[in-house]
Amino acid sequence: MTVVFDAEPLLAFSFDEPGAAEVESWLDQIYDGKINGYVSTINLAEFRYIAARKTSVDEADAYIDALREMGVNTSDIDELWEAVSGLKTNYALSLGDAYALAAARALDNSEQNVTLLVGADDDYNPFENDEGFNHLIARFRNDAA
Repeated sequence: MTVVFDAEPLLAFSFDEPGAAEVESWLDQIYDGKINGYVSTINLAEFRYIAARKTSVDEADAYIDALREMGVNTSDIDELWEAVSGLKTNYALSLGDAYALAAARALDNSEQNVTLLVGADDDYNPFENDEGFNHLIARFRNDAA
């Protein structure tokens, strides 16, 4: 099994926001080697600038180092740009959310059991009702922090 993280769950975990315990459960499974974990480099950039605004660049980088030590890998975006462009053409979602979704779908195409862990972001609402995507989406919380 594989989990792909949007920036929101990683921020919730790092800053002990509502839903952090559920995200921690996913991270524990990654650390224990039970599942694989990924975050696209675009979503990692989102995480870094938001975390840096809340604390500092050094603290944000320390959070990223901790996530990597837990076993969260980065998903290279170079292979995803065309899929992201298609998503942005057909749906109203942020660029970061499009990359998270494209990364999850790309991993899912390789026959893995993939979950895209997202929060209350309504950009994902249309995908919860789309047969091509709904099996990917899992929310760790339904209300914004």
